[in-house]
Amino acid sequence: MGHRLDRRAGVGRKRGREAVIPLEEARARILERIVPLGEETVALEEALDRTLSTGISARESIPPFDNTAMDGFAVRSRDLAAAAPGTPVRLPVAERIEAGRPPSRPLAAGEAMRILTGAPIPAGADAVVPFERCAAYDDRSATFATPIEPGAHLRRAGEDFAAGDEVLAAGARLGPAAIGVLATVGCARVPVRRRPRVAVHSSGDELVPIETPLSPGKIRNSNLYSIAARLRRWGAVPIPRPVLRDDREAIRRGLLATLEFAPDAIVTTGGISAGDLDHIREVARELGDDIAVRQVDMKPGKPLVDGRIGGVPYFGLPGNPAACLVSFEIFVRPALARMEGRADGLLPRRQARVLRGRTFARAGRLQLLRGRIEYDDARHELVLAPLGGQGSHLLSSFADANCLVRVGPEADRLEAGEMVEVWLLE
Repeated sequence: MGHRLDRRAGVGRKRGREAVIPLEEARARILERIVPLGEETVALEEALDRTLSTGISARESIPPFDNTAMDGFAVRSRDLAAAAPGTPVRLPVAERIEAGRPPSRPLAAGEAMRILTGAPIPAGADAVVPFERCAAYDDRSATFATPIEPGAHLRRAGEDFAAGDEVLAAGARLGPAAIGVLATVGCARVPVRRRPRVAVHSSGDELVPIETPLSPGKIRNSNLYSIAARLRRWGAVPIPRPVLRDDREAIRRGLLATLEFAPDAIVTTGGISAGDLDHIREVARELGDDIAVRQVDMKPGKPLVDGRIGGVPYFGLPGNPAACLVSFEIFVRPALARMEGRADGLLPRRQARVLRGRTFARAGRLQLLRGRIEYDDARHELVLAPLGGQGSHLLSSFADANCLVRVGPEADRLEAGEMVEVWLLE
């Protein structure tokens, strides 16, 4: 399948205590080996939320002709220069111009043409008087009691962009307005980066399918669904794979079978700490060619395994649900962004004021607390409510969170009224 395996790499390595490295350094090392995916061409109606692989230029000016922004009368502004309430100017109506139907002739001096929104401006006209600014009008004449400025209510050719202008650059994320721009310039087929196809394995003998009644010692396989949902929200294509049981050969067979699906990345959850049954990191080392087992200076999400298996980027995330999602946002999201040529891989950062104080355990490393921010209209600023249930195994508070709160390693409290840095999840 074009994937390269080197089973010799990592063989014979002993488990030891890995040095703790900063979050930013771990992420930088991951991104060093991520390369953009190839491109494909899709129909415009299928391009929403995709990423342009090539810039798009306009073949013609948009608007392609001068047109009116209002219903009214196309006029020569100098013909109305003397118009006043006591001395109105009355002009004959020479023609009616509708959108999609160009005028039959230029506008002559001393006449007006009735014109409807979007219709082409006749040669000779330099302004449009809206109906509501007319003193009186009918199908044969219009009376004006005020002058009009040249250029009033005109949309000029090329006002949006001129022929040859780049209307969207490579790397642009195609939202509804961008789709409209592409339609405007006649781009029916759109060059985009491929969506990353990401294989997802949960791990552990304790996991059972979500529809299964729980028996003693068992839990449902929630990580598979939360990570797959996060991948879909991001725009990637999840490939759900079977649970990796706590057996080295079963893990090896599972990962090798996953390579047959030709994924662009592989994510596993659990099995990467130093416990007796945490075999995934060692199997990954044996199969991979540059697997790194890391201890990251962050809570939750300290353990991390990353590298390549069979040439495919691999991410071993913690098994605790909250730690798993935090690690995804910090490490996997930026890698997927680089694969797609996107510029939004890092969580946006803002400042918010703490609404109420909260005490928590000092971690001795960077903490990323779950929180919820909203805009306070009275204060004209973002305000933060820290959420309860900050344990790495607790998922319920994550469901209410829309941000992570960055807290230093020695802090054990957020004070009401202080400003803190938050990383936006949405």
